[in-house]
Amino acid sequence: MTEQHILDQLERVVEKEYIFGVRHHSPACAHAVVQAAEALQPEAIAVEMPADTKPMLPWIVHDDTKAPIALAVAAENTQLGFYPFADFSPELAIMRWAHRNNVPIHLIDLPVGAPPPADPDEPAAADSRATDADPQPPVDVDKLVSAEAWDTKVETLAVGARWQDVRRAALAVGVGTRLAEPGVDPYHARREAHMRARLAELGEKTLVVVGSYHCLGLLDGEPEVPATVSPVNMSLVRYSFAQLDSRSGYASGIRDPYWQQRMLGITSAGVTDLINDVIVDVARECRTQGEPAGTGEIAEAIRCAHDLARLRGLPNPGRREVLEALNTVFSYGSVTGRGRIVAQSLQKVMVGDVTGELPPDAPVPVLEQQVRAKLAELGLPSKERTATITKQIDPFKGGKDFERHLVLAQLAVLDVPYERDRVTGMNRGFESRSYSATCTFDSSTAATLGMRAAWGVNLAQAAKTMLAAELATAADDPASTIDVLRKAASIGADDALCEATQLVENTLVARLNFQDAINAIDILIGVAGGREPAAKLLRDSTRDYCTKVSEILGGVVVREIAGIAGSDELEHARMLGFAAGLMETHSVSIQAAINKVKVDGSPLMQGAACAIMPDEHSAAFVGSWIDTAGSQARQTSYRRLVGFLAASRGLWYDHPIMDGIIDRVSSLSDPMFVQALPTLRGAFDTVAPAEREQFLDRLSAQMGRIDATLMIAPEQIEANARADVAARARLAALGLADLRFTPAMRWRLILGAEPETLDSAGGRMASALDELYGADTVGKDHAGESDGRVHAAGNGPSQLGVRQWQEEITALFGADQLQEIFGKAADMGRSDVITSLDAESVRPSVELLTTVLNLKGALPESRLRQLRPLVSKIVSELSKELASQLSPALGGMANTKPSRRKSPRLDLPATVRNNLKHTVMVNSRPQIIPVTPIFRAPERKVSPWHIIVLVDVSGSMEPSTVFAAMTAGILAGVNTFKVSFITFDTSVIDLTGHVEDPLELLLEIKVGGGTNIAQGVRYAASQVTNPTKTILVLISDFEEWGSVNNLTHEIAALADSGVKLIGCAALDDDGKAAYNVGIAESVAAAGMRVACVSPLELTRWVREVIQ
Repeated sequence: MTEQHILDQLERVVEKEYIFGVRHHSPACAHAVVQAAEALQPEAIAVEMPADTKPMLPWIVHDDTKAPIALAVAAENTQLGFYPFADFSPELAIMRWAHRNNVPIHLIDLPVGAPPPADPDEPAAADSRATDADPQPPVDVDKLVSAEAWDTKVETLAVGARWQDVRRAALAVGVGTRLAEPGVDPYHARREAHMRARLAELGEKTLVVVGSYHCLGLLDGEPEVPATVSPVNMSLVRYSFAQLDSRSGYASGIRDPYWQQRMLGITSAGVTDLINDVIVDVARECRTQGEPAGTGEIAEAIRCAHDLARLRGLPNPGRREVLEALNTVFSYGSVTGRGRIVAQSLQKVMVGDVTGELPPDAPVPVLEQQVRAKLAELGLPSKERTATITKQIDPFKGGKDFERHLVLAQLAVLDVPYERDRVTGMNRGFESRSYSATCTFDSSTAATLGMRAAWGVNLAQAAKTMLAAELATAADDPASTIDVLRKAASIGADDALCEATQLVENTLVARLNFQDAINAIDILIGVAGGREPAAKLLRDSTRDYCTKVSEILGGVVVREIAGIAGSDELEHARMLGFAAGLMETHSVSIQAAINKVKVDGSPLMQGAACAIMPDEHSAAFVGSWIDTAGSQARQTSYRRLVGFLAASRGLWYDHPIMDGIIDRVSSLSDPMFVQALPTLRGAFDTVAPAEREQFLDRLSAQMGRIDATLMIAPEQIEANARADVAARARLAALGLADLRFTPAMRWRLILGAEPETLDSAGGRMASALDELYGADTVGKDHAGESDGRVHAAGNGPSQLGVRQWQEEITALFGADQLQEIFGKAADMGRSDVITSLDAESVRPSVELLTTVLNLKGALPESRLRQLRPLVSKIVSELSKELASQLSPALGGMANTKPSRRKSPRLDLPATVRNNLKHTVMVNSRPQIIPVTPIFRAPERKVSPWHIIVLVDVSGSMEPSTVFAAMTAGILAGVNTFKVSFITFDTSVIDLTGHVEDPLELLLEIKVGGGTNIAQGVRYAASQVTNPTKTILVLISDFEEWGSVNNLTHEIAALADSGVKLIGCAALDDDGKAAYNVGIAESVAAAGMRVACVSPLELTRWVREVIQ
């Protein structure tokens, strides 16, 4: 193909003055095409839009319609056609002009309802081009025409240019693109044939506005119109710049709508202002994300953009020059770390925040019409002010039950408020296949459907479009991606499911935590195994792929078990039970990991591991948890028992290990049972009432069952009581009357069941414990399976006052139980109990301290003042205890110098060297007489070392936060080096000014929120003045919400500069924690040592580094 041939073809089109080639969403063309219309004064306008969308034309050009808007079109069983319009869209600009000037508008593109070609594999249409071109696959037209050539050859040169020059430049790009390809694909050939047919019906003075790629195709070829056209559904909907941006996942978009809007009809002076505004806004956004960007960077980026334009011979910088200048000056050419933040800031600024509006009387969106009709067909509420309906649905039956299930799932994906409640039955701890759904159609349902109308003309299309958009914004966030995975599986969205699964396999595997990996496996196995009803809508290859990725994720679960071994989260214990399901594919590694948890895990996870992998000693081991003495031992046993019950996944009541617990409870003496009762009641309160009732049934042979409603004559009751007294007297004579609490009574007290059967002492105990555990019991019966024996109606908590409750606990269970019970009550939201504790008699513990600190935001200032002495006492005692442990490790960290002045520290090596001349012989052996002993005296010299303690204060880090504050305070007491204390969640707070006072430090810390570790590390890096003399202690569970690449980039930069780094996955007296192993490994690879350590181990490491 010669250059002359291309020019000849271009001239053929240019000669047709009334053909104006454009690119969709082109500010240059939108401005120029209106100028052309003013100059040519055409008799009609022909626009490249589907001919069957003409009914919506009056609304598109309506005076009250404000762009951006979008036209959603679909015929029956076809994909959604989507046509967004902005002020800088040439089609909208020319149609508005025609409307204002009463010029007819003709839509000439192939109708959406046109039937597909008879032969879908027909060859590409012939075209005016050289025949010796190498065959190449067809290219996406929109991507070609919107490539870099358009920006450089059309948009940038159009500022201040004549409309004829803009038209010629646009046609040149379109014709060149077309001639560079070996042929036109069949679909575009059919479209052009239809446009030729429609244009043949119009007069010569018709201004034709079509994509510049198609202009050459309008000159040659046979016209063709479809014989029949199917009816279509259409909706005109509001749109936004965020949706219009092509990175959002929505169709037919363009990058950086804000930039495009500002370029519409702009002058050379306006371009300069636009460039300045954009660069200043990007700098401001970078600063809000923690990246420095000031006046110097702004001025340099502006200069760089103009220099690039001059080098390229452009009259003004364009979008490309601005992007390159920002990347060069702001991100130093990096695509990770700072570069990623600059890119995010740039995207936010260049996209803009603009939303369109429709006329008040615009038609009801087709999506809403379709949903109402479908709901009515399925016998579900479809109109406002209709009665709420509860339907029993078994999706596996197929037919209308499956259709109802699918519609409800699609509405849930679209976040449409319709299904108000769902109750699923349980069978031996597992959900049944059917459920009952309660549905209501109200004004919020209709309003939300109107908002979602931009995503499709029926539920399936809208749901799939929304999933594509969510996946586009999920980036590398595991939670968002798994949420899309779950939604796609629930509606059988094949493409979205495959894309999300690929993202999990290829991008997220390295950063998934234990919970995310289990959730993803559960979804994928549900699809592959047919447990998900909508799985039957998926391709066989998709189900096979889900099986493959689930096996890969099994390895992630094995990896992450080490990360949750030290967890105290109940959900982790429950999910460890799911890990047992991986035994078939990862038997050796799973067994090894769980056995390690049994030995080294936290008490909670040890109990969970015993439930999953019991052995011959497990029954005796679990039974030993019942009768422990002492507060700490009771707490350990409580957590083990809770973990065992949680990991059993609703099957604990039939578990063989429960025999050990039953035997031990029955054999306890009354005093031991009373001591153990609060702990046991608390543990069993974590399981559902129905499960406890099933356990009662198992014990029925021992307990019997008392019918509280049975009517007995008073005479019979008196006779029974006399018999009981006589029997007890005989047992006392035999020495067998120790057990006042029978096994049946004990288990009723433990399970919180059948309180009406208890005697007066048992009733008082049950009432006292109900104050803590009784209130939420009914709410835990989500499946509605409880028969009422566990807190039936009328047997709720008695709502004792704090003082009366305190007296009851002390009288029934002893004063040593009061703090534990009140601590749990405060954790569960009853803050009034803490102020009743005596600061002088309280037993200091990290658990109690975290409970009190959590009340800071829930109590008025007057109540907080009452708590301050309590907090002060606890912090003081804990700090003294910790200081005594750390003192040996701190030895040698302070600077000292030799001195003859007496001090507690003798410098033995110096003393020996200085007294070698003072020797005497004793028993034929020389001995040194220390005539002049040498001591070590403190030196006022300040060390250059700087210790930065960077603490994650997200919700899961409470105990580590307490120990971090106290450890930092103790380190700050060594006055020879500087200590900084910085906290972060999604923001950063520097609390260095309080570091010497752990009490003030803890009162300033606010625990909770998300985690942006990279941001915290970036701030810490800004505090480094001498990298080789700086220690950064990062205390975090490594559950990074942001980009892991940003985090590792920041860590690597610090490591390369010489900063000594340690990442503490936990900082407590046990050195156990729950953390993300995958991200911790990535951080370690970047140069940071990662470990679970105690404060003593951390202090020893700091001493080793300094010395």
